Amino acid sequence: MAIPYSSITNLPQGFETVTCGGTHIVEAVSGNTSQNRVISRTNANGDRTDYMIRKSSEPIEITITCQRAASTTGIPAGGTEFTYDYDRTGTAHPLVVKDTIVNRSLDGFDTFDIVAVRTPTVT
Repeated sequence: MAIPYSSITNLPQGFETVTCGGTHIVEAVSGNTSQNRVISRTNANGDRTDYMIRKSSEPIEITITCQRAASTTGIPAGGTEFTYDYDRTGTAHPLVVKDTIVNRSLDGFDTFDIVAVRTPTVT
């Protein structure tokens, strides 16, 4: 696996690192900060008359696009536990790797997506 090369020495390869079965350079992060559900109230005819939004106990999926920090760094396996402050709240959230998706293209860098699960706390 080739590490991205640039003749420009100050070309950023990512905006931070994450340690998940090795050190990886983060390129992009996507995921909800909370998971909500809609509860509907119906009338006698079964038509919706009102609704409310409540916190859900469903797990939140986070997708992190990464590069390897070194060519010898492996891709994290499913079930790998790690912590990461993906939403910049100042608190590192416990995450578990669900899937790892390899992205390779002719003109692109060799990257991979970590799909991780965060189980929210319901209050």
